[in-house]
Amino acid sequence: MNEIQPLMIDLVEQFLSDMVTGAKVTIDGIVHDKEIYHTSTKYGLRKYVKLSMEQGLVTRAALVDSHGRELYVKTMQYQKGAQGYVIAFPLQLEAKEVKVNA
Repeated sequence: MNEIQPLMIDLVEQFLSDMVTGAKVTIDGIVHDKEIYHTSTKYGLRKYVKLSMEQGLVTRAALVDSHGRELYVKTMQYQKGAQGYVIAFPLQLEAKEVKVNA
């Protein structure tokens, strides 16, 4: 019987997590480079980006790799005021064996 082991899922999840090095958030048409505020693996992989002092219309947020390539993009229309705001990027991995007809 073939069975994908939990270790494989854990390693792929860690690879994806390590690939994300930051975020780019567009507020009032200006792109801001942001750090990853928090990473959670409790219910699947989740990356969080925190906005603190920034104010204005948040229209786009993207997780990026070390080369600045966008990996996960969210579009939104959120008017951020003086209070903080956290943008969540949830990911859920699913792996299954693929049957190959030989």
